[in-house]
Amino acid sequence: MKFYQLKPEQRREILQSEGINLEDIDDQVLNRLDKLSENVVGQLRLPLGVVQNFLLNGQSYMVPMAVEEPSVVAAANHGAHIFARNGGVKATSKRTGIYGQIVLKVNHDFSLPDLKKKFPDLIDLANKEFASLIRHGGGTRSIEAERKGDLVYLKVLVDPAEAMGANKTNSILEFLAAKLKQFPGIEEKLFAILSNYPSQLTKATVTLDPKTMGGRKVAERVALLSKIGYEDPYRAVTNNKGIMNGVDAVLIATGNDYRAIESATAVLASQDRHYRSLSKWTMQDGKLVGELTLPMAIGVVGGSIKARKDVQQSFAILGKEINSAKLAEIIVSVGLANNLAALLAISTVGIQAGHMKLQARNIVSELNASDEEKKKVLAQIIKQKDYSESYARAVLKQIREGKYLTLY
Repeated sequence: MKFYQLKPEQRREILQSEGINLEDIDDQVLNRLDKLSENVVGQLRLPLGVVQNFLLNGQSYMVPMAVEEPSVVAAANHGAHIFARNGGVKATSKRTGIYGQIVLKVNHDFSLPDLKKKFPDLIDLANKEFASLIRHGGGTRSIEAERKGDLVYLKVLVDPAEAMGANKTNSILEFLAAKLKQFPGIEEKLFAILSNYPSQLTKATVTLDPKTMGGRKVAERVALLSKIGYEDPYRAVTNNKGIMNGVDAVLIATGNDYRAIESATAVLASQDRHYRSLSKWTMQDGKLVGELTLPMAIGVVGGSIKARKDVQQSFAILGKEINSAKLAEIIVSVGLANNLAALLAISTVGIQAGHMKLQARNIVSELNASDEEKKKVLAQIIKQKDYSESYARAVLKQIREGKYLTLY
């Protein structure tokens, strides 16, 4: 049997026979994971953190974040706290649908005007074939086309309702492509597949009193950094990475395709052929105004969302009646919170201070010591700002020799 045909326990035995140490895993968990992916041999876990009291459109949420970097969760909470002191975030979602693309090779018998006349019938056929999507509030919405030489490019807009919609959209495109092949002058279908081009756009805005975030000078510095990020791609890409720290963590926690969102945001950041910051912070009437627009082709059903207990745990944290629009608004707002926290860190103590505290925690976690000893070592190396492994071991040695008090 080929490797992929084996049971997951058999695959693990093969790896272990080659001297590879594998982490223990419950048999039921292993077999459940085997149904979700290919060649499964184990699992990779991420911590699930929470943003408390995230005030959005007048409602408070607990937001799950799956990420191994504590500073990301801390930053989201810091930004959320400032937002809440200023009435929270306002967000809106424009969920018209996601795009699919069909490209056809044609000959001299083909007539684009004649094909366009067939579009209403094709849309009707697709919606009858995929009636379940219509019942859930979605469906095929429009078809556009243009000809470039012997190629015809069709852009199909599909509303996936509450799902991410990738599989359903691809099925619709293949159905339409089969119908199109019967049209005069069409020689062959080159491809029919969804596009991750930015769609389902969500915008979050917040207005902050400088008094709630360190004063006017700090607010003006944030606005200046935002201006630099708009003009300078070196700053823009790092600014956007900070945004996606928060966005990806919520996407992963809710079982959504963060890779698709990352791809779409990269396009959105380069709309005028110059890579820019996705967020914008400006001073208006003495207040700091922040806004962020991101493509959010996400879902709350479909894919593996319902099949994964860990993802369902995240939705339990979010609360009842979370639809795709609300989730999109939450995710983009968290991205804006992470962005503000990062800009504040750069504007004040500097981003490195927070990163070195993270480094300290990582170093201490590797010590062969009790929790109480680790706590004391962490406090000392942060106080002395010496984040080397050798210093951490020296501190631990002094603690065990009863010299801890002499360190202060």
